[in-house]
Amino acid sequence: MTTKIMPISELRRRTSEVLDELRDKGDEVYVTRYGHPVAVLVKYEHYEQLKECSEHDESAAAEKQDYPTVATPLSSLYALSGSLKDGYEGDALADTEALYDGD
Repeated sequence: MTTKIMPISELRRRTSEVLDELRDKGDEVYVTRYGHPVAVLVKYEHYEQLKECSEHDESAAAEKQDYPTVATPLSSLYALSGSLKDGYEGDALADTEALYDGD
């Protein structure tokens, strides 16, 4: 697959020919306006593959953002604090208590 760069004015004149080349050769065509890229033309099948991959990546990213939470009663946390070695219960337990202050 080759890449072509084409001004929009040329694409207007050669639209049918460019679309035939996309279908037959699978070339990518970067369309420019005032020398800056504004779009890319690709075969329809290639676009569908890109879209499918993008949707899969988005759903995988959304799944990673869902963090499960566990609601543990504060009384259970106090019971567990007795099993901690000396010096470990202070800050961690205080931070945990702060989570329950609103309840």
